[in-house]
Amino acid sequence: MKTVKSSSNALKYFQLATIVFFAAIFGFSTSAQAQVYKTVGGSIKVLGTSNLHDWEMVAQNVPADAQFTIKGNQVQDISSFNFTLPVKSLKAKEDLMNSRAYKAMKADKFATITFKLASAEVSQSVVKATGALTIAGTTKQVTLQGKAVENADGTVTVSGSRKIKMSEFGITPPTFMLGALKVGDEVTVEYTLKLKN
Repeated sequence: MKTVKSSSNALKYFQLATIVFFAAIFGFSTSAQAQVYKTVGGSIKVLGTSNLHDWEMVAQNVPADAQFTIKGNQVQDISSFNFTLPVKSLKAKEDLMNSRAYKAMKADKFATITFKLASAEVSQSVVKATGALTIAGTTKQVTLQGKAVENADGTVTVSGSRKIKMSEFGITPPTFMLGALKVGDEVTVEYTLKLKN
């Protein structure tokens, strides 16, 4: 009887060791894995000033994709994040502002504004993301400060803002009324994007 019992125990230990071995080889673990997310809503705003009044342009439902690692309902890591904003999806209240802005950004030649992530640091939902921002055919390395938060429905909201100067991207700020109205060089880009896997 002892021999049978010993053989049974040995078989159980062998089976357990086999399971552990294959789990280690094939990665069957409880560690969080990066998941691909795509936008399901949100907006990007460009806020600016002039010598007469402030102005803004807004684009809705901006195409974006990302890879998030989420653990314990918190975003732990961002391994990729990219967005492509069609320039002419940015809309102001005035048609004249739209046409002047599109001309300044050379929209007919460079139809999109893009961002491609190079690296990101995440600490308690606060994100510091560095990547290549391309506007009007000019690419600059920029760092975006923001937040990445997992919502109750499993979506992730990425939000933040960044000040940039149009002249850094070879853009001449538009003017109106024969130069009487001048747009300021510095603008603030605000983004709130909702993504789902």
